[in-house]
Amino acid sequence: MHIKIDHIAKIEGHAGFTADIAGGNVTRARLNVLEGARLLEGILRSRGIFEVSQITSRICGICPVVHTLTSLKALERALNIEVSEQTILLRKLMMMGQILNSHALHLFFFSLSDFFGLSDDLILIKKYPARAKDALTLREFGNKIIENIGGRSIHPLTPTIGGFLKIPSHQKLGQLFNQSGSALAAAKNLAKLFSGLEYPDFVRSAPYVSLRHSQEYAFYDGLVKTSKEEGLDPNEFMPVLKEHQLQSSAIKFSFYQGKPFMVGAVSRLNNNAHQLNSSATKALKSAKIILPTLNPFHNILAQAIELVHCVEEAQKLLRRVLQKELTEEDRAERDQLIQAKLKAIKGTAKGIEAMEAPRGTLYYFYEIGNDGKVVNCNIITPTAQNLARLERDLSEYLPKLVAKKTPKKAIEEKIKTLVRAYDPCLTCATH
Repeated sequence: MHIKIDHIAKIEGHAGFTADIAGGNVTRARLNVLEGARLLEGILRSRGIFEVSQITSRICGICPVVHTLTSLKALERALNIEVSEQTILLRKLMMMGQILNSHALHLFFFSLSDFFGLSDDLILIKKYPARAKDALTLREFGNKIIENIGGRSIHPLTPTIGGFLKIPSHQKLGQLFNQSGSALAAAKNLAKLFSGLEYPDFVRSAPYVSLRHSQEYAFYDGLVKTSKEEGLDPNEFMPVLKEHQLQSSAIKFSFYQGKPFMVGAVSRLNNNAHQLNSSATKALKSAKIILPTLNPFHNILAQAIELVHCVEEAQKLLRRVLQKELTEEDRAERDQLIQAKLKAIKGTAKGIEAMEAPRGTLYYFYEIGNDGKVVNCNIITPTAQNLARLERDLSEYLPKLVAKKTPKKAIEEKIKTLVRAYDPCLTCATH
């Protein structure tokens, strides 16, 4: 049997799929990524440190916040700059907006129709009009958080090395808090819907990798947790990730200890479920899945549970911010500090940092000179880490479908469902 899918819709980027099956065995299974080279790191080299994070935010229109903040964190680590509690709180809030925006889009508008065999999203919206409204409520809430703190909802303007160029108003943050109750209700509704879905029965072994933090469900900061390692600093972990680029593709694959692995919401849930906020913990119990789950389709369900967690976390962060008197930062003082740090560099300075993007752990490496220019850099995106595991899953999933005498058309639809369960961002993975 030869399977060829020219285009897989409802993912970020362009990809197809080909596979050959003989005697029930897969002889070839390959995602065909139809993206041209973007030369991301090459664009950043020789750029000044004050402009690179604005450039990296353009890598992805869905995840500009996490690209901006991880870039800034790596620069701050290279310069040995510690940021204020106020900066950390506001950055964490922006990250909650980022996760909510992306998850709501993927869950309702990209993945849900797969469970009902619907190709027309208008039919899906008519079937679940209240849940469509919930998804839009969450996207609006997430976008408003980013806009009020970052200056705009896409490609934020205000985050900078060491802090922010402009601090949000107390009034607007108060308005966000007032909207959070409706957002939490919407998140609970979506979590209930996705907990009631019937997920394909597919279990395989795979290392699950994510950040872990001793005090919280990790998104902004933490050590790298793997199936074997309890916690490695990103400084230790990123250098041992081996990137492999196919000769015929601009996409990079990543391997850890020679093996493919999975990052994303299901990895975070497997590693950190004990740190979920209270309503998210209840949503997890209602889902009735046993952790760690080895089913990649549960990445969809994990995103739904994270929606609830992230609204709760946004409420907690907003309470803390509203109890503080936010102060505008002294730009001149900050610039003097950065210039002093640059002058102190002997040769070059290096910094590696990681954050949890909606699709998994994002790594940034910068090497900078004392002239404030980027000498070298590397970016490892979540999808670049997931692609090898996704291809392995497809190779293992296909024989099970063939053994059940699944019709070819149905096999193609199930392949698309598995690909979408990973929520890939192929434009991010293209170098």
